[in-house]
This record gives sequence, C-alpha cells and structure tokens, in this order.
Amino acid sequence: MRIPPSLPPGGTIGIVAPACWPEPAWLEAASGFFRSHGYQVVVHPQCSLQWGRLAGPDQARADALQDMFRDPQIDAILCARGGVGSVRLLDLLDYELISRHPKPLIGFSDITALLQAVALKAGIITYHGPVGWNFAQATNDQRTGQDLLAVLSDTERFDRTWSDVEVLRPGQATGRLFGGNLHLLTYLAGTPFDLPRDEDLILFIEDVDEPLYKIDMLLHRMKRAGALQRVKAVIVGELVGITDGEDNTDRRPYGPSLSEILLNVLPEVPLCLNVPCGHGAYLTTLPIGMKLKVALSGRSLSAAYTT
Repeated sequence: MRIPPSLPPGGTIGIVAPACWPEPAWLEAASGFFRSHGYQVVVHPQCSLQWGRLAGPDQARADALQDMFRDPQIDAILCARGGVGSVRLLDLLDYELISRHPKPLIGFSDITALLQAVALKAGIITYHGPVGWNFAQATNDQRTGQDLLAVLSDTERFDRTWSDVEVLRPGQATGRLFGGNLHLLTYLAGTPFDLPRDEDLILFIEDVDEPLYKIDMLLHRMKRAGALQRVKAVIVGELVGITDGEDNTDRRPYGPSLSEILLNVLPEVPLCLNVPCGHGAYLTTLPIGMKLKVALSGRSLSAAYTT
C-alpha cells in the first residue's frame, strides 16, 4: 500500500461524479471552500451529465474518474456525491493506470466501493472523507473541511484523537484501516473487492436511514462471509436515522439495542461508537488501507500511523 503524495500549497483539486449527479450548488460550495483556502479547482464536465439518477452512463463516469488520475495537473480527486452507482464501475477501471498516477481519492457513503477497490487493486491509500455535497449543507461542521485539508497536506503522517465517543470495549490494536458504508461493505463481501483476508484489520462502519434489524442482518452477512476474521478493532461511526422498527419507522420494534447487536455479532475486540465518520454534520477524514495503531479508553479514540 503506497501513500499518495501530499496536496501541495496552491495545488489543484479535481471534482468528478462517479455515482449520482450533483446539484450545481454542491459543486459551487465545494469549489468555493477549496479556493478560499488557496487551492485551484477543476470540475470535470462529466459532472453535468444525467442518466437517470446517475451522472452519465457507466463508461462515462469511469472515464471521467480515470481522466482525473491521468491528468498531471490534478493533485487530489474529490467525488461530488455518493448515492448509488459506484459498484457499477469496479470492473471498468484500469487499476494499472491508476497505480501509475497515485493521488488522494476522497469520498464516502456509496463511494466506499471505489475507495476499497482502488486501495486493493491499485495499492494506493484512499480517503474516507467528505464529498461535494457536504460543503453545501447548512449543518456541515467546519471541522469536516479542516480535517480533510490537514490530512491531505501531510499524507505521510496520521495522528488523531477523538473525544466524546462511546467505548463499549476498551483496548488497543494494530492493523490496516478498512471500512465505510456497511451496505457497500456487505455487497463487496465474497467478491474480488472484499476486505483483505491476509493481514490484521481495523474496521470502521457507518450507515444511514436503516432499521436495526437490517444492521443486524448486514453484520451477520459479513460474519458468515468470513470478512470479520482478521478484524482486531471496530470503529462505528454515527449511524444517522437508525430506527428500532421496520420500514424506517419505530413500528414493531426489533428488540435488541444497537450496542447489544454490535457486542453480539462483532468479534470480541476493542469497540467504540459515535465516531464522526458517517452521515453526521462532522465527517472526519480517514486513510483507507493505512496501517494504524488505535487505542480506546474512557470516552476517547486515538489512531496513529505505524509501520
């Protein structure tokens, strides 16, 4: 796993839409944020395409993403939004081309599929962080952008601590950080883009607008697929809009709480909840594929790069 070059002062961020098409206001908000911090921005013309909910046909979206990797003027790539559609690109990408042009790829939610695929097949650290959509939300926490720039400006280092998390099992662990949206991780289980099985992992998960019984079902699916065998610690993000019943309501409660489900299904390893790596107002940036040492104690989670 190679760490991509840091984003240089005054560097150029390319914005591309590999999943759903973005509102122009989202592109303007993201561009304005980076320009206000002294960076240049290039928005790929593909962002204006619409093919149903998607930002153009599959090949057009794959080509646009590869254009950004190929272009020597682009220093980092921000996905405009998630939604759906990223998994349709996994077999269309030229991972050798991407490997020859390492640079940070940033996104979350549906973009989880691309982050994991590029990390595994191109051997490049990717970044679970904001998409263009985040910068246009009135509720967006300013720490979202601050964290992103702090990580990208020095990709060779990662040393962060988050307080006010809920630690269910304290402890320390070392492993490569992988994870993202639980639905996407479950979909990838058992495919060539599955979590690595040959080394220890730090797993993080997040999801949005799902009832507890589906969270339980998805975790059991990952467990039965063998995807959790090498997991040495689990970080759970803010599970926004999670209900206890069915059909995204509180009708006919499932029964077990979220904490009970996690403790029952996940391996008996250090475990914490409510880390800002989901659909909440504050979305921190995490390096996919980087080897980290994590420590959970009290109400604190720390994570640092290790060799």
